[in-house]
Amino acid sequence: MNHKGQVLTIFVLLLPILLICASLIIDVGLSYIEKRTIERTLEDTISYALDHLDQDEAALKTNMNNLLNQNIKNIYDMKLTIENETVMIHIETRTNYIFTKNKGIIKTAYQGKIIDGKKTITKE
Repeated sequence: MNHKGQVLTIFVLLLPILLICASLIIDVGLSYIEKRTIERTLEDTISYALDHLDQDEAALKTNMNNLLNQNIKNIYDMKLTIENETVMIHIETRTNYIFTKNKGIIKTAYQGKIIDGKKTITKE
């Protein structure tokens, strides 16, 4: 019996599975990187807002909106709230995934306030 070509056949059968696994790993990794970038941008924006609470509220919200739009892509929904020296940001962004037709949604919410002269920023 001739056994030539068995390795090639197995390789051809397993190659699509290996490519799918590799692209899934890359896809999940990129989504984690994107989520962390969004979280850092939200933290920086809240920190900026807490430093400038003495500004007019409309001007502060405009500046915060500009910061978020410059640093985050595909913003789907955004809510900025400033009341009682507390700043809250709720944001939804859409991301492109390789394996789904629909876009993924990343929802993130942060809140910041000044307590005893120190900035406190927490994830909700």
